[in-house]
Amino acid sequence: MAKAPKLKDQAHIVTANHLSSGDVVYLTIRNDWSRDIAAAFVAPNAEAAAAWLAEAEAQAARNIVVAPYLVPVDGSTTPPRPIQFRERIRAAGPTTEKRPAA
Repeated sequence: MAKAPKLKDQAHIVTANHLSSGDVVYLTIRNDWSRDIAAAFVAPNAEAAAAWLAEAEAQAARNIVVAPYLVPVDGSTTPPRPIQFRERIRAAGPTTEKRPAA
């Protein structure tokens, strides 16, 4: 059985929640945010992603997003596929259906 790559060697994207809407968002190459994971900038490893995370944290300090962090992804797929199950759920959207009030 092959060893799993270490997270520092994985490609990463930056995610957060948009402050005004609460939506899951991803940092793009233009240093703005998108709800679409396909628009996320994919850094080739955690070291390269650190600069992107610093930009995201600066935007958090300006009250644009909340709690940015790095997400390891399979960068060979389009869109990038998060390694962690929790992040795949966040990327796919809410798991509950909104129902009209009775």
